Amino acid sequence: MRQRMRSRPTVVLCLTMLILLSLAASVQAETVTLQVVPPVVEISTFFNGREVTITGTLPAGHQAVAEVMGPEGEEHLMRKGRRGPLWMNVGEVTVSGAPSLYLVLSSAAELLQGTSPWGFQSLKRQITLAGQVKDSENGKFQEQFFALKQREKLYAALPEGLKLSPAGGGRLEVRGRFWIPANVRPDTYKVCLIAVRDGQAVDRQCIDLSVHMVGFPAFFMSLAYEHGLLYGILAVVVAIFTGFLMGYLFKGGGGH
Repeated sequence: MRQRMRSRPTVVLCLTMLILLSLAASVQAETVTLQVVPPVVEISTFFNGREVTITGTLPAGHQAVAEVMGPEGEEHLMRKGRRGPLWMNVGEVTVSGAPSLYLVLSSAAELLQGTSPWGFQSLKRQITLAGQVKDSENGKFQEQFFALKQREKLYAALPEGLKLSPAGGGRLEVRGRFWIPANVRPDTYKVCLIAVRDGQAVDRQCIDLSVHMVGFPAFFMSLAYEHGLLYGILAVVVAIFTGFLMGYLFKGGGGH
């Protein structure tokens, strides 16, 4: 009888350990990993944009979505309208809740359609308009705003921009690439890789991507923020010198 009583705690302990190990293995199987190369993008004098690579892993049987997002803020745009025979600015439209940069990639085109919690349709639900715009015009102005951002290459949707391949151990390897445009603002951007099953996010991993100026662009920005008067004088001198140089070149060209 005593031997049986002693064996029960041992059995309970073993069962508890097996359950914990099973849970740990389940959690590990659901974990998303992510790497971004390069982790820092430097804006130098001749910066013309930069390609960034995403690599990572996720559990087998899942699809993948990646989002690259800048900080949200307000943008003030001028609305054009007709006044008699002329087109002119007729008022200001304020766009709130729009990230400064938004790129979305997916492993399947259907992941960026419908009412998914990512992509342009999701972003449109969080953006609000105010100012010289009627409620009935919101949809039209949102479309115009997104078209503007896409022309500036600050917004982009890349269906099937992520490629999945077996990685062993019940995992999938994820690979993708996106382009940081030349007109991007220096800031810290968030890159997130999301594991998706049945249209729902199962797990995600996010990494910061730093974009900052170096060299002459950093020097001039420092002048603008810390030495405004000196920056203004230097800007005038550069403008005058450029004017003289262009005048000389065009004058010389016309003499031949």
